[in-house]
Amino acid sequence: MKPWRWVLWALAIVTVVLAVQFAVRFPWSGTLTAVVRADWLLLAAAAVANIVSLVAKAWAWHLVLLRRARNRWRTAQAATFVAAAVNSVSVSVSGEVARLHVATSRDGVPVNAGLWSLVWCRIIEAVGLVVFLAVVLAVIPTEPWMRPIEIGAWVVLGLLAAIWAFGVGPRLVSLMPATWQARIVGWSSPPTRWLAPLVLSIVNWAAQWLTFHLAFVATHVSTTANVSLSALVMANLGGIFRITPGNVGVLQASLVLGMLAFNIAEDQALAAGLTLQAVQVVPILAIGVALVGAQGLRSLGAKRAQAAEAA
Repeated sequence: MKPWRWVLWALAIVTVVLAVQFAVRFPWSGTLTAVVRADWLLLAAAAVANIVSLVAKAWAWHLVLLRRARNRWRTAQAATFVAAAVNSVSVSVSGEVARLHVATSRDGVPVNAGLWSLVWCRIIEAVGLVVFLAVVLAVIPTEPWMRPIEIGAWVVLGLLAAIWAFGVGPRLVSLMPATWQARIVGWSSPPTRWLAPLVLSIVNWAAQWLTFHLAFVATHVSTTANVSLSALVMANLGGIFRITPGNVGVLQASLVLGMLAFNIAEDQALAAGLTLQAVQVVPILAIGVALVGAQGLRSLGAKRAQAAEAA
């Protein structure tokens, strides 16, 4: 057996042992009680907020892609919701592959343009998160340990503003390979065209924050605005690589770790994570099935290998 396989087996065994210890020692009774006692009206409101976040995300993508390829607003919406549904039952980049597949099949979007639009959307979403954190952390009462995050967000925004104001961006682009220069200049100019997608990205993050907060309040967690904000950041950092379908387990572990900093009990944190997962997955799966059917979701999830090769 190759050495790296021994490493993988060792990691798998350690993970299983830790999972068993966690399952044996965890206060499951408190978690189940909190889930049963959840406020279903607030959970419904959280589900609506989650749908709003996806609408804003799809709208931003539609505007980014519109500069390079004709695409209808409703197609961008359908593709994004299908992608979210696929992510709920698959792993890795399956959702983005599904989003691109729906856009190309319904509106004839070129694969290359679709791929680059997704890359630029990721960049815009990252900048939107920085703007969102800078503004929100400056407004709401926060814990002392969160202050460096606020300062870091404002520093990043200051650097981006300086790059724009002093024309540093074009000089940095000129150092890149010629093929990259053409693509970056073609997609990024004029800079003002990114304002609308950026605003929609901020709306997306704000709606996600509201989703987290409402789900936590619904499960009677002793939460505040900065608790739900911290959980949002932890969940997105923990789910970058999507190693499980819908980030099941990863989301809950991220929330438990994030809420320990606020002295929230483990059973309450896990209950909040379970209800949040249900709010994010069940309605979106239903919408995805309504759009392409259950078989369609499975087939789109299976296309990631072929699409990655084509990309």
